[in-house]
Amino acid sequence: MKNNPASHRILSVTEEELSRIVLDIHDGPVQYLFAGLSLLTRMEHEIKTEHPPSTELLPTLHQVSEMVEASLREIKSFLGTFRPPEFPRRNLAFIVEALVVQHEEWTGQTITLTISSLPEDITLPAKIALYRVLQEALSNTYRHAAAQDVSVKLWCRGDVLFLQVIDHGKGFEPPPMHGPQATEREEHIGLRGMRDRVSLLGGKFHLDSHPGEGTRILVKIPAHV
Repeated sequence: MKNNPASHRILSVTEEELSRIVLDIHDGPVQYLFAGLSLLTRMEHEIKTEHPPSTELLPTLHQVSEMVEASLREIKSFLGTFRPPEFPRRNLAFIVEALVVQHEEWTGQTITLTISSLPEDITLPAKIALYRVLQEALSNTYRHAAAQDVSVKLWCRGDVLFLQVIDHGKGFEPPPMHGPQATEREEHIGLRGMRDRVSLLGGKFHLDSHPGEGTRILVKIPAHV
């Protein structure tokens, strides 16, 4: 069997993704909860020493509530990456619809989803790749682009599956994704992971974005790889 550099890279990217999740949990929700605990400790002391308790504590209570709520949202989002759907038993349309609904519930974003012309015999690798690409793309629209509305379109033409994700968020200057200058920077691991999942299946990954003009991702993957 010939060595497949792309498959070796996918294994590496997967390990990096797990490391990133751990780091994100530490730097995000854990820090929120620590700050909330510090505020609660201070409030407890003030309540014990003031009679009656000062109404000035109400804004602090609200601040703690927001921190805890933000922590729960982030933790739910991270844990969702460890609970993939039953890929072999579910068709691609069902998997994508479930992911979109879950993302809307956890983030409050509005996702416009359009699905058309999908064959029933899409192979397992294609399902997994499109699911993971869409999962990362939606996460980026929320965590980095700060987009309120996102458009997702999934369709098939001939023997090729197409996935398009468009947001009108902050936008950015994309790093080189192909060729000898392709980025290897750690902060671009999500983009590299999407590109490599698609490349492994002989597909194409396109990313267009500009500051202030939003972002567009277009993926093309053979339906029967």
